[in-house]
Amino acid sequence: MSETIIGIDLGTTNSAVAVVKDGVPIVIPVDGQPTMPSCVGLDDHGALAVGQPALNQLVAAPESTVISVKRQMGTDTILKVGNKSFSPEEVSAFILGRLKQAAEDYLGQPVTKAVITVPAYFDEGQRKATADAAKLANLEAVRIINEPTAAALAYDAQSSQNQTILVYDLGGGTFDVSLVVVEDGVVEVKASHGDTQLGGDDFDDVLVAHVSDLFSEEHGLSLEDDLRAQRRLKVALEHAKCRLSEVPFVKVQEDFLKGEKHLTTEISREAYEEMIETYLQKTFTCTHQAMEDAKVVPEQLDKILLVGGSSRTPAVSELIENLLGITPSFEVNPDLIVAMGAAVQAATLAGVKSQSILIDITPHTFSTSTMETSMGFPNEICVPLIKRNTPLPCRKAEVFYTMADNQNQVHVTAFQGEASTPEDNSLVGDFMVQGLSPVPAGNPLVLDFGLDLNGMLAVTATEKSTGLTKQVVMDTNSNIRTFDLEKARDNIAELTEESSVGGDNLVPIQTPTKDINQAAITEAKQLRKRAEALVAGGVEEDDKIEILELVNQTTSAVKAGDGSTITRLNQSLSDVLFYLED
Repeated sequence: MSETIIGIDLGTTNSAVAVVKDGVPIVIPVDGQPTMPSCVGLDDHGALAVGQPALNQLVAAPESTVISVKRQMGTDTILKVGNKSFSPEEVSAFILGRLKQAAEDYLGQPVTKAVITVPAYFDEGQRKATADAAKLANLEAVRIINEPTAAALAYDAQSSQNQTILVYDLGGGTFDVSLVVVEDGVVEVKASHGDTQLGGDDFDDVLVAHVSDLFSEEHGLSLEDDLRAQRRLKVALEHAKCRLSEVPFVKVQEDFLKGEKHLTTEISREAYEEMIETYLQKTFTCTHQAMEDAKVVPEQLDKILLVGGSSRTPAVSELIENLLGITPSFEVNPDLIVAMGAAVQAATLAGVKSQSILIDITPHTFSTSTMETSMGFPNEICVPLIKRNTPLPCRKAEVFYTMADNQNQVHVTAFQGEASTPEDNSLVGDFMVQGLSPVPAGNPLVLDFGLDLNGMLAVTATEKSTGLTKQVVMDTNSNIRTFDLEKARDNIAELTEESSVGGDNLVPIQTPTKDINQAAITEAKQLRKRAEALVAGGVEEDDKIEILELVNQTTSAVKAGDGSTITRLNQSLSDVLFYLED
C-alpha cells in the first residue's frame, strides 16, 4: 500500500486540503467546510485559534488576529503577540498544521507529506519560506507546484480532451496566469506570468477607503487609526463585494461604527467595478505577456479556466470575453480546483497510477553577473543562463573567463529577474570559488545552473583546466535572508506549552533589513545616464576620471545598501555634472 500524500492550497484568504480516493480528488472538510479561512489568532485565554475560530474574533479582537499572511512570505515581517513574535513562516505553519490535522482525522492515519501550491510568480525566497512553513508543521513538502498548474491538473483529471487552456487565477492576494497545453494525458505549461501583490485584498482595500471617506465626510470623523472599525468595515465590505457578483446593488449598514455614529450606504456593482478597473487591467497586462511568451493567439485557445475567489467578479468574465472573444469557464469550483490539482500530483508522487503527466516551467529568468566595459565605464551586467518559461527540471552551462593575471578566486552570483543589470534583479545567492590556478587572464570557468522540479536552484562552478569544483544550492531571497528553523520550532513549542500569552497585541511590523532610500537609488541611476552621455560627448581627462570614480563609488554604495552614502555621492555627482553640462 502506497503512502498517502495530501494536496494543499495555502491561500491568502482561504486554504484547502484534498486527497485522491479511488482515482478521484476529494476535498477534505475543515470544521465542516470545504475551505478554511487563512486566519490565525489568540483567544481570550491566550490559546491558539486557527481557521474559522480565529476569523470569528477578527472584529472583536483585531489586535489578536492575523489575516493575509501569504503576501509576507519570504520577508522579515514580524507578527507580534504581546511579548511573543511570529514570522510569516510560523503563522503559515499554524494554518498548515490545522489542515494536516483535518486530513489525519478524515483519513484515520498520520500524514507526513504534502504537495503544496504557490503562486507561479513566487520567487526563490517565497518558495523556500513555504517549504520551511511545512517543516514547522511537521510536513514534508515533497513538491511545490504553481497554482495555475494545479488547476490545469484538476481540470485534466475530469476531462479527456486535448486542449490549449489559459488559466486565469485571481485569488485573495496574488494573480497568476498560465498557458497550458493538455495533450494525451500530458499537462505542459508553456508560459506563466503574474503579480504577487495583486488580488482580492486590493479590492477590499479600495472599498474600505471609499466607504471610510464617505463616513468621514458625513460625520467629520476619521477611521484611519481605528483598527477595530477598519476590521469591521473590511468584513462587511468583503461580504458586500461577494454579493455584488450576484446583485447590482448592496446596502451596507454598521451601527455604532465609531462612537455613536452609524454607517449606512449603498454600493453599486458599476461603481465597484470602476474602483477596481486599474487592477483588472494589470491582470491583462500579465495575460498578454504570457500569451506572447507562449506564442499563442486568442484563436488558438480552447478554454479559459477561471480560478480563485476573486475571479467570480462579473467584470473579470466581461473583460476576458471582450478582449479575447472567449467566454471563460467555471467548470470546476474556483475555490477548490487548486487543492484538487495538488492532490492529483500528490497521488502521482505516491505511486498511484494517473492519467496526467505534469511538465511545469520556471516563470523567472536566472542569470549571473559579469563585468563589461562601455565608453570607459565598467558595467556589471546580468547574463541569462536559464530563461523564463523553460520546462523543469533543467540545466544550462556557460563558460566565463577570469579578468586578471594570476586571479586566484572568483565571486559567483545568481540573480532572478528579467532585467539586464544586477541591481534591478533579485539576488538568489552567491559564493566564492578560491584556489584557482596562477595563470594569465582568460582562465575558463564553467558555470552550471540547475533548477529542480520545485524550482530550487543549484549552481556549480568548475575551473576547466583542473576540475576544481564548488556547488551551492541557492535557497535565499534578494536580501540573502536566512530562516532559523530551530528557533522557530522553539517559538511555536513555547506557545503551545503556555496556558496564556501576556498582552493581546498582534500587529504586523515591517523590519527593514537595509537602510536603502529608493528615491536615492532612482536618482543615482538617472545621474549615471547623464554621466555616460556626457563622457560619450567628450570631456577633459581629469573630469572623466572624477566622474568615473563617483559613479563607481555610487555603484558600490547601492550594492551595500548604504542609503546615506548614496545620497551624499548623488549630490557630489550632480554638482560635477551641473558644472560640466552648463
